[in-house]
Amino acid sequence: MDQQTKAMHDILTKLKGVDKTTKIVAERAETDIDLNVAINQKITENSVSVQNYRIDIVLHKFADKQKRFYNICEDNKIIHKDIALFETAMGIVKNLMLNKHKKVEDLLKEDLNYNNALYEVYMYKTKAKRTLNEDVMLAKMSAAQNRLHSAKSKILEKL
Repeated sequence: MDQQTKAMHDILTKLKGVDKTTKIVAERAETDIDLNVAINQKITENSVSVQNYRIDIVLHKFADKQKRFYNICEDNKIIHKDIALFETAMGIVKNLMLNKHKKVEDLLKEDLNYNNALYEVYMYKTKAKRTLNEDVMLAKMSAAQNRLHSAKSKILEKL
């Protein structure tokens, strides 16, 4: 076998290996939802699509700043609005794909708790700068931060 023929043979052998690997991954994706999501997601500058779901990134004024929120669309219709965390939005899509509606509701509840605690942290921090009762406001801010971290932990547990 001459040098060029051998090189072409090596390329074809490698392509055959890639084809086998692709088939294995595709078969596993049928039963592994995380793999399925990873393979089938399409990312643009302001959205992430998985199958017939799309997560739109929306900027809203929140506590005197711009914050990213996420709307979940199914077939171009908004089904969940103003999700505070991207992790929550992806978890909701994953559970919608699996028809686990109780988990979706749990994630929405914890995301709302997270969002409320985030706003409280900002509010108490701002009040602490403007009031004589700075210690009280800082203590309330600390409690809100604990609720914030607790809500995020609960969301991550449900993923």
